[in-house]
Order: sequence, then C-alpha cells, then structure tokens
Amino acid sequence: MPQNAFIFECSSSTYLDCVEKNLFGSNKPWPLQIKAGDYCLLHHYEIGGLLGMWRATCDGEKNLAPKVWGGKFPYQVRVQLVLPKVTEVPSKLLATLGLDPAVGRCDNCLDEDLAEELIAGMKSLSGPDTKR
Repeated sequence: MPQNAFIFECSSSTYLDCVEKNLFGSNKPWPLQIKAGDYCLLHHYEIGGLLGMWRATCDGEKNLAPKVWGGKFPYQVRVQLVLPKVTEVPSKLLATLGLDPAVGRCDNCLDEDLAEELIAGMKSLSGPDTKR
C-alpha cells in the first residue's frame, strides 16, 4: 500500500503550538487531502530544517481547533509523533531525495516514491521498534 507524506510549514512563533498541541495547520486547503495514517513532517522555514515524523490521527479538516494560531491556519490535522522524539531529517537523506528545505518552502505533498524513501529513511534512524 502506498504511503503518503505531507510537509507542513512552521516558524519559531508557531512551532510550539504544533508540537505541544499535536496539531498542524495551513492557510491553504491542501490538508483536506490528508487521511488518518498519513505521515506528516514539519518544515521550520526559519532554521531551514525538516522535522519528523508524525502520523495523522484523523483526516484533514477545517477548524479542528479554530482559535489556535489566531485562526490564521484553519485547514488542520491532528498528529501523533511516530519516532521517540522530534528528529531533524538528516541533510544526507534530504540530499539523496533531492530535497533542500534551506532554500525556501518545500512542496507540501510528496509523490509516493519520494514519500516512501523518506519514511523508510526516518524509521531507520530510530531502529526497528518504530510504531507503525
């Protein structure tokens, strides 16, 4: 079964809400494509890092938590951390996949082959006991 991966954006001012509330959001409707079980990553565009790895615990919806971020990011998904801790995707893995979050915004939806390679690479960082 193909695995899907989606990349959300955050800044220093939105990062803590994302990880503490296990909620990712966007001001564009693309998160409505997300289904429970899809993988999600967080691109911290101010530091140029791609962080992971979470899984959606619900389908993407509008206004799951309407007051978070002052309502600026209404297209949201609830997530759960898959790895033991938030982990930066190693630059070597990013380079292998042709991704470079340091140059600006990332594509929000990864194609299936790229998603599967990224997910496999991230799971290998934490060993064989990573939750499925």
